[in-house]
Amino acid sequence: MVTLKKIAMTSGEMPVCIALDVAPHQKDFVYPNAIMLALDYEYNAKNMPMECRAIYADGNMVGLIAFNYYVNDPVFKETCYRIRPVMIDKNQQDKGYEAAALQKVLEEIKTKPHGEATAIFVSYDPEEEAMANVYAQAGFAITNLNWDAEDPDDNDVIARMSL
Repeated sequence: MVTLKKIAMTSGEMPVCIALDVAPHQKDFVYPNAIMLALDYEYNAKNMPMECRAIYADGNMVGLIAFNYYVNDPVFKETCYRIRPVMIDKNQQDKGYEAAALQKVLEEIKTKPHGEATAIFVSYDPEEEAMANVYAQAGFAITNLNWDAEDPDDNDVIARMSL
């Protein structure tokens, strides 16, 4: 069974979270967990809500999932939540943890913990077919949005789900 637990830079489980690693071919697709936890700290210090959740399977930490809340974001062009790329340790992949963690975080976001929003967004590298399928099965639809406003070199696909 997959469960999520709030985690931050000050959490006792932080060293375990940071030690998790993705497969070599995924290094360009997912930030290291240390970076995600630092972003969580930075965003929240700037009063820009971000939440990190450790992903547990049968009591063992297997990954990390995070989401942000944006008000009138220049890329998304609406008030929304964004789920960051799901990180599952290289030794725990292909067990369905990505999809299960995504469903759990969607349940949380649908309670609108940081405020009203019209949508949830995800992004992924076009080469990541497995995650494209996970997001599509969860109900996300590909948009024509891009990261040009923030990073013109980023060609990630941006997908949207209405809230």
